Amino acid sequence: MKKCFVMVSLMRNSKILFIVEGANDEVSFVKRLLAKYAGNQEYEIYPYKCTIHVLAQILFNEYPDFEEDEIDIQLVLKSKEHDRNQRDLLSQKFRDIFLIFDFDPQHNAPHFDTVRRMLNYFNDSSDHGKLYINYPMMQAYKHFSVLPDDSFEQRRVSLEECSRYKQIVGSTSCYTDINQYTYQTFVSLMVHHVRKANLILEGRYELPSAEKYVTWNHLSIYDYQCKLLNEGEPIYVLNTCIFIPIDFAPKRFFELVSRRKVEFDI
Repeated sequence: MKKCFVMVSLMRNSKILFIVEGANDEVSFVKRLLAKYAGNQEYEIYPYKCTIHVLAQILFNEYPDFEEDEIDIQLVLKSKEHDRNQRDLLSQKFRDIFLIFDFDPQHNAPHFDTVRRMLNYFNDSSDHGKLYINYPMMQAYKHFSVLPDDSFEQRRVSLEECSRYKQIVGSTSCYTDINQYTYQTFVSLMVHHVRKANLILEGRYELPSAEKYVTWNHLSIYDYQCKLLNEGEPIYVLNTCIFIPIDFAPKRFFELVSRRKVEFDI
């Protein structure tokens, strides 16, 4: 298949940094995504190996005014890192920084208010970095038994189910081997998750226009999911880090999928 959509901005000759929560699924996802969209891009992956609520607690305790002080997330992480190689990694210069973490509502010490502040602060990959939160966690990207899947519109999980979400996805997904993902697979998944985000933000399970997409604020998604959680309702299954390629070239993405719906299983 000829690839008409690529992460053009990621092809420039400078490194990007992915700060991810886990050392397994997140790392595999990033590597495969870049292999399909930006094979020549230089990048590093730093697995934090703790939840966003742990990082939020550190910011709350040690950097209470992190927005006003304009903290450097690399320096924050470096100050807690004991591995010399990882410290060296965090000392490098990067053009863009992406933070990928789970919502993890089942966490025993959630810090939702500080996470919200983090979303507001980490909103530009070329400045402080851009934070992507996955609901309830990273594995949401593959919560499909078939593509296309219209039932994804109402795919939700309760708080109780979040504690065993990996097992739920593992037993229902037919897309567990990310090494088998093609360019086509990623585009189809992106479309499904964009539609889901549009359902949350606009009340319609459909693709928005590129012009509408670029106005989206991830805080609104977060606030809606928190509202559902506080009301005891199931939250929507949604992966947002899969939007990274779209964010670099939204117009190109929406033009592509409008022309080639059948080819991309959407």
